[in-house]
Amino acid sequence: MNSALGFRFIEAGLLAGALLLAAVLSLWPRRRWKEQADAARGPLAAWIQTLLATLAFPLLALGIGWLALWLPHGAACSWAGHLPALHRTAWSLFWLILLAYLAGEVTVMRIAAAAGRLPMPALLRGVLRLAAAALAAFFVLRLELGWNITPLLASTALVTAVVGFALQGVLGNLLAGMSLNLTGALAHRDWVVLDDLEGQVGEMNWRETWIVTRENIPVRIPNSKVADARIRNLSRPSGPRRCSVFVDASYDDPPDRVLRELLAAAEAVKEVRKTPAPLAMVLEYKSYGIGYELQIWLDHYPFRRPIMGEVRRHVWYRFRRAGIQIPYPVTDQVLNDFMERAIVPAEPKAAEAAACCRAADLLHSDFARQVLSASDGRLLLPEEELAAWAARLESVPFGRGETVFRQGDEGDCCYVVLSGRLKGRIRHGDGEKETTFETGPGAVVGEMSLMTGLPRTADVTVAESAELLRIPAAEFAELLARQEGLAEQMSRLIADRVQKNRRQFEDLLAADEAGARQALSPEGLLRRFWRLLKGA
Repeated sequence: MNSALGFRFIEAGLLAGALLLAAVLSLWPRRRWKEQADAARGPLAAWIQTLLATLAFPLLALGIGWLALWLPHGAACSWAGHLPALHRTAWSLFWLILLAYLAGEVTVMRIAAAAGRLPMPALLRGVLRLAAAALAAFFVLRLELGWNITPLLASTALVTAVVGFALQGVLGNLLAGMSLNLTGALAHRDWVVLDDLEGQVGEMNWRETWIVTRENIPVRIPNSKVADARIRNLSRPSGPRRCSVFVDASYDDPPDRVLRELLAAAEAVKEVRKTPAPLAMVLEYKSYGIGYELQIWLDHYPFRRPIMGEVRRHVWYRFRRAGIQIPYPVTDQVLNDFMERAIVPAEPKAAEAAACCRAADLLHSDFARQVLSASDGRLLLPEEELAAWAARLESVPFGRGETVFRQGDEGDCCYVVLSGRLKGRIRHGDGEKETTFETGPGAVVGEMSLMTGLPRTADVTVAESAELLRIPAAEFAELLARQEGLAEQMSRLIADRVQKNRRQFEDLLAADEAGARQALSPEGLLRRFWRLLKGA
C-alpha cells in the first residue's frame, strides 16, 4: 500500500464506484422528473422539472465521489494521506463546471422551445456534452492539479489520427450526423424522401438514421449515405402542398365538360383545400385520347395517396354519369375493335334485359305506390305502358360519400334507389334542429320538388355505393301526356299526400307561406304539371 501507483488505483476505483452508484440512484428520479416535465402546464414548471432530471446524475456523482475521497480521512485511515485533499477539490470543480454547462443548456433549450423553434437533436447534445466534459477535464488538470497537459494533448492527437484512420467509416457517419443535425435537414417524425425511399424519420443517432416506411418497415441508413442523398422534406416548412391527378378522356368528349367534372370531383373530397383552388387543364393529345391534369392542394401531403385515390374514385363516378369515356391504351383499343368486328355483339339483348329490370324495380318502388297509384292501390296507367316508359329511363351510379342533391337546390328530377343506401338530413329553420333518415332499394327521393317546383327539402348523400334510376322533368311530363285526365288525378292525390305529411314542408311554409301554400295546393300542382307538359 506504500506504492503511489497502487493508491492511484484505489482512488480511481473509489471514483468509478461512485459514478456507478450515482448512475443507479439517479435512474428513478430522472425518469420521474422527465414525466413531470412532459406533463407540466407552465413553462417555469417544465423548466424546473427538466433541470432536475438533467442535473440528477452530476449532482449525485459530485456528492458521492467527494464523499468517497473524504471517507479515508474521516475514518482516520493510516493511508489517507496518500489521497490528497486537492483531488477532492479537482473532482468538485470538474462537476461544477459540467453542472453550469448543463443548466445553461436546459435554459437555452426551453427558451428555444417557447419561441417555437425545433428542439436540439440528441446527437448534437451528446457531442456538445462530450466536448464540454473534455474541456472541463483539461481545465482542472492544468489549473487545479498543475499538470503539464502538452504531452497529453500531443499523445491525444496521435491517438486521434490513428483511430481516425482505422475508423474512417464510423467517423464519416458521425460527422455526417452532426452536419445533418446542425443544418436541421432532418428531425424526428419528419416525413422525407431520400432518393427513392419515402418514410418517416424514426431515430437519428451517432452512426445511422432510421426511416420507417409506409409499410411500417424500419430501414437503417448510415449517416454518410443520408448526407449524400437527395433529401425532400415533406413536413417542413409547414403549409399546403400541390399534387396532380392524371386522367385520360375520349376525343369525343368536349374538354370543357371534362374539366368541369374534374373540378367537381376535387370539390367533393373534403381533404382537398378550397384555397388555393383546384386547377384542371388539358395536358396533351395522345394516340388514344386526351390527357388531363387535375392539380389539387393538400394540408397533409405525406398522406396524399388515399386522398388522391378518393379523388380518382369521384372522377370515375362523375365521368360515368356524364357519359365521359376513359379510353383504353391504343393496343387494347385495336384488340377491342378487332373483337367487335369478329364477334357479333350481344349488347341489344343485355340492354333489353337491363331495361326490363329497371321497369320491374320502378313498378315495385315507392314512386309507383305514392305517385303512380290511386288511393286504393290501383295503378293510374296500365302496367305494360308504365314498363315501356320506365325502360327509357337512365340509371346513374353514385359512389360512397357523393352528394345527390342539397337542401335548397332546384328540383328538375327525382331518383328511385335501385341498389345501395342513401342518407338524408333536413336542416330546420332555427338552425339548431336536424332530422336525419336513411333509405334503401325501392325508395324515392326528390319527387316532391319535381312535382311542386319547390326547392329540395333535404340534403341527400350516398351512404353505400348506389345505382339510382333518374326520372327527369321531361320524362315525367311525357308520362302525364300518355292519358287524358292523368295530370288532374295525380295533382289531387299528391295534394292529399302533402296534407298528411305537412311537417315535411313546415320550413318552406314559414319562409314563403303564400307561395308554398299555393304550390302545394291541387290547383298549384296542376299548373305545375301543365307547365311541364308545355315544356315537353
